[in-house]
Amino acid sequence: PKILEPLVIGDLEVPIPIVQGGMGVQVSTASLAGAVAACGAAGTIAGVGLGYGSEENETDFPSASRRALKEEIRKAKAMTKGVVGVNLLGALSNFEDLARTAAAAGADFIASGAGLPLCLPALTEGFQTRLIPIVSSARAAAIIIKTWKKRYSRVPDGFIVEGPLAGGHLGFKSDELEPPRPGRLEEEVAEVLEVARD
Repeated sequence: PKILEPLVIGDLEVPIPIVQGGMGVQVSTASLAGAVAACGAAGTIAGVGLGYGSEENETDFPSASRRALKEEIRKAKAMTKGVVGVNLLGALSNFEDLARTAAAAGADFIASGAGLPLCLPALTEGFQTRLIPIVSSARAAAIIIKTWKKRYSRVPDGFIVEGPLAGGHLGFKSDELEPPRPGRLEEEVAEVLEVARD
């Protein structure tokens, strides 16, 4: 019997409701994301540091980043008909360029954290890329929803909610990290769901 329901992201259905995390600097590349997607979950390519190690990166960082991201998406998509997305940090100096590149290269989704991705819909306009902000509070989710509705007449296709124990780029103060309060993540998820349903 089926235990878990598929994950629905906008109009995408992910048979195994798992989104592989985007780990930067050439950890989550096409080989990992494509393999995860081929198994029925959602594979994620991390957009940070993909051009490192190339000669082009030393002379033209934006171009090296674009080229590497396009190539990783192409390779992952060639491995599977499954769902392949990209994780982009809003704090990157070339965030907007990478978002446009990911959408044009056919990324199924963009997950974006390390800042509020308030301009993400404008960067992906005209493409079918689903947009998934990464938030650590209902307040952040509410700001994104309100801004996107007002500016772009749309809402996110989903949210990833990170609690204080998540790895990566969190929206918590240092005193909120230790000791972790049991149930904190569950409370945040419930609050984000409430905001998203309004």
